[in-house]
Amino acid sequence: MPDTELKSETDFRDLMRKPQKLFGYSYLYFLGTLLLLGMLYVWNLSVIGKNTVPPAVLSDSTAFVQDIPLQSPSVLPPVDIMKIGVPSDSLIARGRDLFRANCSSCHGEKGMGDGPAAVTLNPKARNLQSLQGWINGSKVSQIYKTLEEGIAGSAMASHSYMPPGDRFALAHYVRTFAPGQPADTPQDLQGLDATYQLSRGRNTPGQIPIKRAMQLVSNGSVREETKISRMATKVTASASVPGARVLNRVAYDVRKVLVSVTTRRDGVPSEEEFVRMAIGESKSMGFKAGIALLSKEEWSEMYAYLRRLVTEG
Repeated sequence: MPDTELKSETDFRDLMRKPQKLFGYSYLYFLGTLLLLGMLYVWNLSVIGKNTVPPAVLSDSTAFVQDIPLQSPSVLPPVDIMKIGVPSDSLIARGRDLFRANCSSCHGEKGMGDGPAAVTLNPKARNLQSLQGWINGSKVSQIYKTLEEGIAGSAMASHSYMPPGDRFALAHYVRTFAPGQPADTPQDLQGLDATYQLSRGRNTPGQIPIKRAMQLVSNGSVREETKISRMATKVTASASVPGARVLNRVAYDVRKVLVSVTTRRDGVPSEEEFVRMAIGESKSMGFKAGIALLSKEEWSEMYAYLRRLVTEG
């Protein structure tokens, strides 16, 4: 067969080696288009698709365990919610005395938020003569909630150390600063009772922080805890002693005060340092907010009594 006839037949093996013979230059355009599409696809991949997000390493959650607070045992008697939720002259008079002892240092004698300790507060103490801006509300049940739980982010600490009857008396007196307060419905009071079990009373066992307990056990210092309990009992029984009388009046948790004073590494502080600590850290040390109103003589009596108590054990 002549060579010309052989050449006229398609040589597929030659086309595979040189595809431009079949498609001409359009083959190059086709390859370029595929390349551009591929680059566009890769460019639009998200960082997750590209697998370029750095792995997140979570911290050990056991490092964030919060210890339980120091708490003295307490027995809160039951109350008749429907009776004590209604104001009376005796309740208001009782609330006035409680307010002066526990609240006037911040809120002022007339409830205007201008007490002697108010200048250090941020946010400022509430003006109780205003009907506006109450975070939990100004019904008796709502004020009770504030006294029970405190207000986070403010100097308004929980007054849960008070018996429920005292907190109701305080709520009734606080409402006298501003006439026109909203009244509680029976459902409001029943809801409060359901939340805090006020008609049943409450028996709260004492507890110490786990870290503190482990230190006592590891150091063989359980006797120290017994010593603090013994001193706390002595304070309660020494109501006729001037220093003990002041301490019982301004401390909401005597054991907490004694722990704060006795567990310092550098021993019992000086009187000046003790006063500064007690005012600046009143809640954590176990003192009521009204401690700022003590006279110099009362400070000296309480400090001398505490120092003697710790020394004698």
